[in-house]
This record gives sequence, structure tokens and C-alpha cells, in this order.
Amino acid sequence: MIGDYFVNKCLTTATEMNPWPYQEIDDSFPADFFAKFNESCQHLLDFKDFATGDKKNPSYDGPVPFHVYPKDFEKFNIDLYNEVEDIAKTILPRAKDLCMKINPRHRWFDGLGLNAHISITPPLPYKFHIHQETAGKIWSAVTYVTPEKNVGTKMYTTEKAESFVREAKWKPNSTFIFCGQDGKTWHSYESDQASNRITFNLFIMKPNKHTFYHG
Repeated sequence: MIGDYFVNKCLTTATEMNPWPYQEIDDSFPADFFAKFNESCQHLLDFKDFATGDKKNPSYDGPVPFHVYPKDFEKFNIDLYNEVEDIAKTILPRAKDLCMKINPRHRWFDGLGLNAHISITPPLPYKFHIHQETAGKIWSAVTYVTPEKNVGTKMYTTEKAESFVREAKWKPNSTFIFCGQDGKTWHSYESDQASNRITFNLFIMKPNKHTFYHG
């Protein structure tokens, strides 16, 4: 199953430690499934119905990322609901193992949910500011989908741009994973292409209105 394949890749890929614990996983999903996923997202490259303005950056009034949750897949002509459900059902029971693989000091909560969505990031010159992971998230995975070239995830030691250390490079069907730590896991992302930037995001976290599956 697709979920088993993905979880096995997570549990057998080495954890990198600089500047903080993370994984970069190549060929994250079976080739046939990823080809279907990629094809299903091609029309999102031209999506334009973005909200505007950023509450955390009042001086910015441009477009902001849009998330397509599984409940809305059909509306967006995305035939991936069953596969994403399988991935979610496989990840959540292995939450502790997945977190321990990256950082034994990971956050933990009683009662967890899995947030799964396709994220549409606006094109150049959009940049999502350097930030920490939301406190409710304990494990974050971002799979790069399309286009073929773009910017991955940039890692820092502080909230300042000059503390940049490295980038998890953009490569379709590769996944960047980490466990958020207060004051440590500073990161950002952006687009350097004229089309949108499409990713498949998975978060083990406290349940909220957007969590797709609950253990």
C-alpha cells in the first residue's frame, strides 16, 4: 500500500543534524502513484483565486498560499482521496516511531490528528517569512510535487535571514520532514518561478477543524 511505502521510507532514511534534525527523502512515494499525483495537480499551477494579505506581515498585501483539503478534492477535480486516506491511516498509528526517528525530544500530545492537504503557493516573488512551526504540530512533512524546478525549504538558526544554513532542495517526489522545536527549527519557503508552487503537506498534530484523520 502507498502509506506503508511512505512510512517505510521515513523510518529507513537517515536523519540529518545541521542546523537541526530533519530528513530529506528521495522517491517518497511509488512512481506510479506520484505520476498520478503530479498529473492531478498540473491545473493548480495556474490557480489564481488566492486570498490577499498576511496577518503576520501587515505590510504585505499580495496573494497568500491556498490549501486544498481532501474534503474539497472532488471540487478541484483531484482524484486522490482514497490514496490520501490510506496514507493518513498508516501514518498516525506510527506517529511515535516517526517522531523518534527524527528527534527523541519531539513534542507530544494525547489525542492526535493528521492534517493532509495540497498547498498552492503563489509564484515569484512570493516568500513565506522565516518562522517556527505552529505549536500544535509535532511532525511536519512536505513533499515537493510540481513544477520541475523551484525553491525547496530554507533552514536557519534564528529568525534572521543572515543565519541561513542550508536548503532542502526542490525535487519532485522528495519530502522534507522535521519535528518542530521552539526557538530552533526556523525555516522559510518561497517560489522562484512564474507558475505556482505545489506541495503535498502532512502534519501530525493536535486535532483541529482541518485534521483529516484521527487516531
